[in-house]
Amino acid sequence: MTEGKIPETAPDVDPDLTVDNRGRGCASGIARVQRALEDLESGSILRVRSTDRRAKREYSQLAAQTEHELLAIETNRHKLLRKEYTTYLEIHRS
Repeated sequence: MTEGKIPETAPDVDPDLTVDNRGRGCASGIARVQRALEDLESGSILRVRSTDRRAKREYSQLAAQTEHELLAIETNRHKLLRKEYTTYLEIHRS
């Protein structure tokens, strides 16, 4: 999936779990997301909040390398210089 094809509007669903990675680097953030993925059942929605500018690339790659579906990544400006990214993943298990 290319970055241009990622929907930028949140899906009309309530997330089953939110991982708040704001203020954390992507490596520790991905580890927290992977732990959360282990606890969710197929069909669940995971919302990840992040301030790491690599979020779009990292979470797109995570979805591409797993069965999970990337539903959207929203980008919002918070204050003057900081961007926040909210990623939505639908969990799929074989």
